[in-house]
Amino acid sequence: MKTNTTVDTAKLSLLLNELRLPAIKLMWPQCAEQADKEGWPAARFLAAITEHELAERDRRRIERHLAEARLLPGKTLDTFAFEAVPMISKAQVMAITAGDSWLEKGANLLLFGPPGGGKSHLASAIGLALIENGWRVLFTRTTDLVQKLQTARRDLALESALAKLDKFHLLILDDLAYVTKDQAETSVLFELISARYERRSMLITANQPFGEWGKVFPDPAMTLAAVDRLVHHATIFEMNVESYRRREAMERKRGPGRPASYATPANSVAD
Repeated sequence: MKTNTTVDTAKLSLLLNELRLPAIKLMWPQCAEQADKEGWPAARFLAAITEHELAERDRRRIERHLAEARLLPGKTLDTFAFEAVPMISKAQVMAITAGDSWLEKGANLLLFGPPGGGKSHLASAIGLALIENGWRVLFTRTTDLVQKLQTARRDLALESALAKLDKFHLLILDDLAYVTKDQAETSVLFELISARYERRSMLITANQPFGEWGKVFPDPAMTLAAVDRLVHHATIFEMNVESYRRREAMERKRGPGRPASYATPANSVAD
C-alpha cells in the first residue's frame, strides 16, 4: 500500500507540473493531511487547494505587473498627505483607483501644478493601487519615452512600439513640460496621444496649464489637437500648492521638533 501511495504521489506531482499548478503541487500534502484529520468532504478539499492556487496566481501576476510598471518606490496613497493638498478629494481618488469604467473607456487623468506639489507621488500611487486591482500600468518620464519612440521611428518600428504600449491599461507620462520643443519629439508624442485616444488611458503630470502648452508643441494646430484629445474624456486635478521641497527646507532652517506634513517622505523627491 505504501508503494502504491508513493507511486500515486509521484504521478500526481508530474500531473500538476503538466497542468501548471505549482501552488497546488506545493501545498496539497499539508492540506490533504488536514482534510484527513478533520474529515473534510472531497469538495471542500478541492475548493481549498484551488482557492490557494488562484490566490498565488494573483500574487504572482501583481508581482510581474509591479516589476514592469517602474513605479516610484515608496509612493503610495497611504503616504500621500491629502490634507496638504486640499483641492484633491481623497474619496474621488479612491473611486478612481477602483478602475471600473474609466479605464475601459480609455479616459484620462491630468495632474497640473508647480514643481514639488506631489504630482508624481500621486500619479505613481494611483498606478500602484490600480495594479493591485488587476490593471496593467507603465510609469515613465515623458522625455524617456519620447526618446524611445524617436528611435523606433528611425528604425521604422514606431507602429510596433505604439502597439506594445497597448498592453498597458494606463500609461503614466511624468513631467510632460520637459519635452524639448522639437518637431521630431513632439510629433511622436502627438502620435502616442492620438494612438491611445478613446482606446487606452493616460495619466499626465505637467507644470504648465494648457494655455502654456505652446512651449511643448511648436505647431499651434498640434497643440490644440493634443489638448482636445486629452481632455475629451478626462478628470483634471489642479494641485496648486506650495512645494513640499521648499517647505522641507524652511522646516530645516527653523530647526527640529516640528511635525512634517508632506505628500512624500522627507528623504525622497516629491515631484
